[in-house]
Amino acid sequence: MTLFYIAVYHNTDSRFFPYEPGHTLTKVISHWRDLPAETSPEDIADWAFALFNADLDTLQDRRGYPGGGELDFLLACTYRLLKLRSLSAGDVLGITTEQTTIFLACEFAGWRRIDSPDNRTGQALTADTIYQHLRRSHHG
Repeated sequence: MTLFYIAVYHNTDSRFFPYEPGHTLTKVISHWRDLPAETSPEDIADWAFALFNADLDTLQDRRGYPGGGELDFLLACTYRLLKLRSLSAGDVLGITTEQTTIFLACEFAGWRRIDSPDNRTGQALTADTIYQHLRRSHHG
């Protein structure tokens, strides 16, 4: 097994259109996941796309499945509770192992490997991110 760090970046310059160098990307959520070493970045990206676009009722029905059913459900719930929009064309995933980071841009169909984007903001999912969201929700 290999530990992968998966970061999701929403494209704030172009939603539903392909990523282009220079687009502004904001990290909205991140996740550590133990997966078989031979898992490709594209397989991880397909999983993320399905997870962050799936109906929660469907994921709830799979909670008891081996291979991450409960974890997938909880991660998708966190994503929705943070009021994050669906993962779509133009968004980017950064997938890191000990050796390297691969960036993949979401296309209309599939994924395209890209160079490391220069215009990235945002932070990994932290307790502070959740506290800030809860404060905004409580006062809003």
